[in-house]
Amino acid sequence: MNTVRILHVVGKMHRGGIETLLMCIYRKIDRKKVQFDFLVTSKEQGYYDDEIRELGGRLFYVVSRRENPIKARQNMYQLLKTHPEIKAIQLHMSSCSYIDPLVIAKKSGVKYRIAHAHNTQCAGKIRNILHAINRYRLKKYANIFFACSEDAGKWMFSEKCWENGKVIKNGIETRDYIYSKTKRIEMREKLNIGQDELVVGYVGRFEEQKNPMFICKLFEQVQKRVENVKLLLVGDGSMYEQMVEFLKEKGLFQKVIFTGVVENVNDYLQTMDCFILPSFFEGLGIVAIEAQASGLLTILSDHVPKEAAITNLAHFLPIDEGTEVWSEFVVKHVSVKESRDNMQMKIIKSGYDIISTAKELEQIYLNMSAEEKND
Repeated sequence: MNTVRILHVVGKMHRGGIETLLMCIYRKIDRKKVQFDFLVTSKEQGYYDDEIRELGGRLFYVVSRRENPIKARQNMYQLLKTHPEIKAIQLHMSSCSYIDPLVIAKKSGVKYRIAHAHNTQCAGKIRNILHAINRYRLKKYANIFFACSEDAGKWMFSEKCWENGKVIKNGIETRDYIYSKTKRIEMREKLNIGQDELVVGYVGRFEEQKNPMFICKLFEQVQKRVENVKLLLVGDGSMYEQMVEFLKEKGLFQKVIFTGVVENVNDYLQTMDCFILPSFFEGLGIVAIEAQASGLLTILSDHVPKEAAITNLAHFLPIDEGTEVWSEFVVKHVSVKESRDNMQMKIIKSGYDIISTAKELEQIYLNMSAEEKND
């Protein structure tokens, strides 16, 4: 049996949400049957590059469209024409502002062209204009449509495209998120957090979409009403300096822990007493699934898709009404707890286990291969 090769189009294989999800899937599929290759536009070493090669995958570099749009298209066309073993291309999309890989894939004869939606909104006037135009052009070039949620599918694709689309759930390694009191104690000692301190936490990028200044302003209000409280921020981003400036100005910096980007997000979730995600928009919000898997009270903005609530630990609050509603909820409902429920079976039953996601995609890829042979 020939191995089916799928080319995933990403910018760089760093520790981003989409890239990490792809790697989790890649580790779980039967790589004797299905192999992943990655088209990247950065020559910098990606976090996952070495592991990809160890697993049998390949990394293909093409010039970035920002650097040279004409050469970028030429590189992509030449790549696809010289590698006929690539049976499908899968473009991971935050918007329809860029669909060139699918256009070129059709031109070069790739039969299966997958558009995979990972967002429900995009920022910037030009990007939104391009999104609106390409959203209706897309049906000419893509012939398979995936999305991380119904909301993402409906926003990314025209009604005609999405009526035949499919939600692919962003599964997680559920066993890694099972709550451990021992791990909680260990992590709190490592971070110099008292075992009796209340910890409000966030994991993600410090970017406008994620609304990180809302988190800082929320913490300002919470700490006025809760004496023994700390804010744990896991991640990094362009708004880091702005956040630090605000926290120092308010005299709160010493109560906040910035960890930077970490590999073991699951361990940091064990440390928290509640998780907050006040995003302006999300494709799904996979970190909300991870937080619930850890048994954490999970507070989400009303702009996060309702599909992110897979347990009774998730609560949606409005962000348009400011931080007072959120601070009131935290003060009223969050407390220091050394015990939590094991949520693993609930996450598995909801379909968000990585093994389920990997096997579902593996079968879709194999069906494509079988269909091609029958043509």
